[in-house]
Amino acid sequence: MSKKLSTIVLLALAPLACDSGESFEGVNPDALGAPAGKADGSEVAIADAGAYDVLQIRGDAAVELYDIFDRSGGFTSLTREGLDYRYGVYSICVSNGEAASCNLYSRTATMDVGGFLATIHGDRFDSASSEVFGAMARAQGVSPANVSELTSDAFLCAKTSVDVWCGVTDGGSNDAKLELSFADLPVLGDDFLYEGWLITEDGPVTSGRFVVNGDEDSHTFNIDRELADASVMFVLTIEPKFGDDPAPSDTHIVAGPFDGGVAQLTMNHGAAFGTDFLDSKGGFILETPTTAGIADDFDQGVWFLEPAAGPGAGLELPELPAGWRYEGWVVGEDGPISTGTFVDPSMADRDGAGPAAGPDGAPPFPGQDFIDPAMKLTGTTVVLSVEPDPDDSPMPFFIKPLAGPVAEEGAGVFQSLGNIAEQSQVSGLATLE
Repeated sequence: MSKKLSTIVLLALAPLACDSGESFEGVNPDALGAPAGKADGSEVAIADAGAYDVLQIRGDAAVELYDIFDRSGGFTSLTREGLDYRYGVYSICVSNGEAASCNLYSRTATMDVGGFLATIHGDRFDSASSEVFGAMARAQGVSPANVSELTSDAFLCAKTSVDVWCGVTDGGSNDAKLELSFADLPVLGDDFLYEGWLITEDGPVTSGRFVVNGDEDSHTFNIDRELADASVMFVLTIEPKFGDDPAPSDTHIVAGPFDGGVAQLTMNHGAAFGTDFLDSKGGFILETPTTAGIADDFDQGVWFLEPAAGPGAGLELPELPAGWRYEGWVVGEDGPISTGTFVDPSMADRDGAGPAAGPDGAPPFPGQDFIDPAMKLTGTTVVLSVEPDPDDSPMPFFIKPLAGPVAEEGAGVFQSLGNIAEQSQVSGLATLE
């Protein structure tokens, strides 16, 4: 047992402060303001709340604790005015996707004890320290009943049969800095965010999560020096904001190896897409195979097939890695309308001929008929996008390899799409210092 953990166990045996008789009805999200400042440093303070002390945690330690609460799945979730809350009875954290702040309501909270920035101490089953201990255990995939000591970058916790004690460590004492900067990284839907991963010989380790609001494209994280030294590659993924699995998602958007502490991040790295989509090509026809009256309504259906090929696939596209799908769109005055998602251009898409199709069968290729309600497609634009899977938004994603206008051609006439992949390249730089 380490010296610090030995201190934890000894302190956990100390008696709790006496109950003053004041009742505690649980934390209130309205009592905790928005997180302020960047997520750097480990700031702590203690405020008086009658029978309880409020341990206020800011900076990196708060970001980590919010992430622990989020991963544990045992806390109430609330989103209000762009802020995300996770709270229990004695513990609450709020995040704007990058910075965070937390309040822990404890019978006993102290500053600068045993080499820790702050400590809390409470009952094993009914205290802020027990909530933190349980969250850390669940976030690490273990049962709280089966462990007596837990550690993370910013917290150390231990329990006895009756008490739980947790300390906030000075996680920045041996930190390295990870600087991230991106060009054209798209804004995600409200329920998703980005997460960086440092790849080591032992596997991926998260470097932190962040959101892009359209103005900021650089982010800084403090990480352990040993982790920095062991990192050989950086990968950026798209992750669900709520109930996220602790492992990386399959949706990798850019990646690159470290060379002298610097990684050039690109889409065409093998750990991302493995392509820049600049070689993509293809087109579509107007036709309505799900109705008998093709001559009358052919301009109400779009299909990505090549009639001269027997018919064959109308698109030549790189194979996508797991976590991504292609999606077709027709874009008119009312905005984009999906024609379905697919991974193989030589097979039908997920929704077949679509919800507005007629009663007859459809060819085994991506496409859609717009019969009921009727929608004529001439004058619209056909777009092919690359979408995260699961999708972050009902709108087209930033990456669009192909697009082109729908001309007034006859039924079954192949119309080519232009390659616009150059307009949707994502790149970045990861620097370890």
